[in-house]
Amino acid sequence: MERMLSVGQEALWLLYRMAPQSAAYNVAWAMRVRGPLDVTALCRAFGLVAGRHDLLRSRFVEREGTPRRIVCDEPISPLEIRYAANADDERVRELVHDEIARPFTLETDGAARLVLLQVGAGDAALVLVTHHIATDFASLSLVVRELFQAYQAVRAGAEPDWRPLRHTYDDFVTAERRMLGSARGEEMAAYWRSVLAGAPTGLELPLDRPRPPERRYAGAVHTFQLPADVVEGLQPAARAARVTPVRHLIGVFQALLQRYTGQDDFLVGCDAASGMSLAHRGVVGYYTNRVVLRARCDPFTTFADLVAGVHRQLTEGAPHADFPFSMLHRVLGLPGRSGTGALVQAAVSMITVNPADPLVALATRSHGSEVDHAGLSFTALDMPQQAGQSDLTLEVIRSRASVHCAVKYDADLFLPGTIRRLEDHFVRLLRAAADDPGRRVSSVGLVDQTERERLLAFATGRSHHLAEGASR
Repeated sequence: MERMLSVGQEALWLLYRMAPQSAAYNVAWAMRVRGPLDVTALCRAFGLVAGRHDLLRSRFVEREGTPRRIVCDEPISPLEIRYAANADDERVRELVHDEIARPFTLETDGAARLVLLQVGAGDAALVLVTHHIATDFASLSLVVRELFQAYQAVRAGAEPDWRPLRHTYDDFVTAERRMLGSARGEEMAAYWRSVLAGAPTGLELPLDRPRPPERRYAGAVHTFQLPADVVEGLQPAARAARVTPVRHLIGVFQALLQRYTGQDDFLVGCDAASGMSLAHRGVVGYYTNRVVLRARCDPFTTFADLVAGVHRQLTEGAPHADFPFSMLHRVLGLPGRSGTGALVQAAVSMITVNPADPLVALATRSHGSEVDHAGLSFTALDMPQQAGQSDLTLEVIRSRASVHCAVKYDADLFLPGTIRRLEDHFVRLLRAAADDPGRRVSSVGLVDQTERERLLAFATGRSHHLAEGASR
């Protein structure tokens, strides 16, 4: 039986058709696994999880211009086993990266695969990859958790102790369609039309390369941990502004974009789960939506002003946050097609890790972190993923003790050195905002003495060596 897609899934289908060889929308979890892994039990466990969640065994097709989902009775892709005997750590990382970067053919392969790379006796790498059309972060976390619940049950000769699901993803799709066709949907559309009236649809980021005629969705990722002093100052700064740490971080990210562009009015996308999400009820699916924040600045704008603006917009926008981002271009009368991302070029994504999910929490830590679970030892593999969806995306993953950041960027537009400097500038602005929230954003110097000397040398041509250093 063919099923309808959610509005967000339809947008992702369009993006898939535009760039079928891109892995920008592959969502992955990867671990090095050591110990007596029972491959037969793992294969059986994956089948049980796929049997429970029909999006993991769905193909996607198009009928007369409309995408549809076809649910298969059995998992489309059982556990895939690859052999990498005696591969060193670097080679294992390369192989894992290749699996994450392998594009899906949604019409035939479906949107999920589990790959086991056998390195040696008691040594393997396990890679779970899904297309975003089937999962988001919360849903992938659910799949990982249930995979090892099922694994332990199978090993014990029992069935997983799961509660029956009372809902399906089709319920979410139906509820969304009903909402959009109601007076409530019209009210939401009117709200966003008002908020975004007259807003610019371009963010003039300084690019290292000219924008290509056709977008390839080819991305790269730069990861870093916020320094300990910045993390320690985050909570007090947010408390003083009467906002959450997440909203404080978004406000400072807006400050960074303003300094980079010089624009006094611009838009930033903020990714969050839909309020209608069924993930909290144990249903795997794609629930992520993007809320648009509008930043307005002048030479006297302070960090406190931007943070307060983020807080106000997210609070006022919360009742309207379920309106699909991919429909905003129609609401605003913009040219283009749904899902092409023409409305915003920069986005921020904030993820808070649940410590009750040790294998998911481990995946957000630094490379080499370890945890024991299900009789096995798991080691984190810090693998880049989901890059190139926007020109620039800041992903922030918060745990109790750390803040892990990933800057995901379009590799056709930016050089790695530019993104490394962006990290330095973001940290500099975070320190300034914590020290004095009332300070004007325009008054903070973004470069230190060393970088200033390099830039001056480059501008005057005094030192070819220093110029090369400034460009790296």
